[in-house]
Amino acid sequence: MTAGLAATIGVAGSAAYFSPWLWRRYRMNRIRREVVKNRILALTYDDGPSHELTPQVLDLLQRRNARGTFFMLGRNAQQHPEIADRVVEEGHDIGCHSDQHLNAWKALPWEAVADIDAGYEKLSPWIQPNAIYRPPYGKMTLPTYLSLRRRGAPVWWWTIDSGDTREVMPSPAQVADRLRRDGGGIVLMHDLDRTQRRNDFVLELTATLLDVAQQESFKVMALREMCQ
Repeated sequence: MTAGLAATIGVAGSAAYFSPWLWRRYRMNRIRREVVKNRILALTYDDGPSHELTPQVLDLLQRRNARGTFFMLGRNAQQHPEIADRVVEEGHDIGCHSDQHLNAWKALPWEAVADIDAGYEKLSPWIQPNAIYRPPYGKMTLPTYLSLRRRGAPVWWWTIDSGDTREVMPSPAQVADRLRRDGGGIVLMHDLDRTQRRNDFVLELTATLLDVAQQESFKVMALREMCQ
């Protein structure tokens, strides 16, 4: 391999990762400004639906008359179709989160694109081919970006990470304080079944964030109600 060819491949490889990162920063900075301007709280849940936690989250949202957004894995929706049905029936958003939750930065490009396509295919009873999408681990490459652009699918990240996947989780009060300081936010949580401690954290945090929204007069809304 010549030095020139190696340099070209290196530049192309860097662009495959760096270009979508720049686009993410631009998009989410614009959305963050909109969220703060309109004092919005968006509750989002990744990796479900699950047998135990998702119905409990839905029960809580129903009691509080709140709407959330569920970024589902195709494989899990196929395993729990009745729960995906309930999410739709109760007026929440469903978005695609791929099928197998591949990290686009670690998978081969065609595998990551195929994982997106499989997610949309398995979620087709509940979503349109251009439904909203959230990348697993928040990671995208140029091939996955172009695949989603061809679909016309809006990509959504988050402005506040709940920390529910960390080894040492924050307290719900700490996440709530961040929401107050920011003046609103799109909060990332996960509704897959894990340990009871983590499941309880998601439920307690959801309730706490809804309390803050009431105290601070935030508008609680699903992502489809926000700017694209």
